[in-house]
Amino acid sequence: MNIINKILNVDDYYFDVFMSISEVLAGFTVNELQSAGLAEAYYTYIMKSLDAATFVEFLTVSKNILENSSDKDQLKNAIQSEIIANPGMNDIAGKVITMWYLGTWEGAYINDLSYKEGLVWNLMHSHPPGAKQPGYKSWNIKPVNSNS
Repeated sequence: MNIINKILNVDDYYFDVFMSISEVLAGFTVNELQSAGLAEAYYTYIMKSLDAATFVEFLTVSKNILENSSDKDQLKNAIQSEIIANPGMNDIAGKVITMWYLGTWEGAYINDLSYKEGLVWNLMHSHPPGAKQPGYKSWNIKPVNSNS
């Protein structure tokens, strides 16, 4: 697997690793993650929330997994054995996934936009109540995958 290159003009190699591992963990493409407009904010927030050595260790393990996996099965197995099976790494991975889906880190919203742009809304084909309404008469349109 390739690590993406130079995103959002952030001069930090580990940012690219963060985005690449986020893509794998969250199941959304880097472009979809970037479209939320929160990638830099999330990366910066994690750097301030975790001990620097801990975050760098997570990113170094992630970098090695990404660089040494030649296909999706190998990538999945490496994540399982090197991240999920390691309690410290698993904890960080879970927090990263939660951050992308819900916009929170340890139960607190990262910023005003993180609630609105959580991946959970895309996954549910919905909108964040009270923040980003679907529009006038949207109730008249049948929901996605509706059987009625």
